[in-house]
Amino acid sequence: MGESKPPVSRGALERVLARAAELQAATGDESETSDALTEDQVLELGKEVGLSPEHIRQALAEERVKIEPLPQGSGVAYRLFGSTRIAAQRVVRGTPERVLATLDRWMQREEWLRVVRQRADRIVWEPRRGFFGAVRQIFRGQDYSLYRANDISATVVKIDGSFALVRLDADFTVLRRAMAGQTAAGTVIGSASTGAAILMGIMLPVAVVPVVVIAGAAYATSRRTQQHALQRATLTLEHILDRLERGEAQLPSLLRVIEAALPPNR
Repeated sequence: MGESKPPVSRGALERVLARAAELQAATGDESETSDALTEDQVLELGKEVGLSPEHIRQALAEERVKIEPLPQGSGVAYRLFGSTRIAAQRVVRGTPERVLATLDRWMQREEWLRVVRQRADRIVWEPRRGFFGAVRQIFRGQDYSLYRANDISATVVKIDGSFALVRLDADFTVLRRAMAGQTAAGTVIGSASTGAAILMGIMLPVAVVPVVVIAGAAYATSRRTQQHALQRATLTLEHILDRLERGEAQLPSLLRVIEAALPPNR
């Protein structure tokens, strides 16, 4: 009889499969895997290695919606101010159509957004700017943390008959440009002050103080403003998903009218 082989643990199995896929991809040999598998076949394969159907369905949904880590970014603007994109995701009860409809009502009524693109599984909104948007913020006293975003999107993919995967994204590229502009303006003002001090005959170590102080303060304020805006927006996205998960994403119309008529809380 042949020598018995030691059992393979779950962690080792995952590493072996990942490594085998990596080796096959490196050789360019895809002859055995060129045919696409159906969802039932994937579920059957997962069952053979001890994976639950629920987890496999969620993984398939994440693959379809292309759930990936947000890019780390590069360049001077990223190093100075950080990323411009945030995202949040959640598994919630409901069909994609119903979940998207609920999100659309919430985004338009509560976050004062408008639809710019819409597909069966995805909606993209942008803030409603201008006079009425400003008036709404003043009278409701609400922190519209998504108001400064370029756009906000929702992608919903079906997991099974009862659940769907939701991903919310928001892009704040324009805000970072504005903060970079404020930093540049502070640097220009500081440089002008330093130049004037040099022309007045002030000693160089003292003359450079304005450019260092003003530029530094402008940069610190701008970076803090952007980071705070992204943190508040992230909390808002998570809050929306919380209410969606609990089935509370739509307030009664009468309650919303009464709330809008009340003076802002102080």
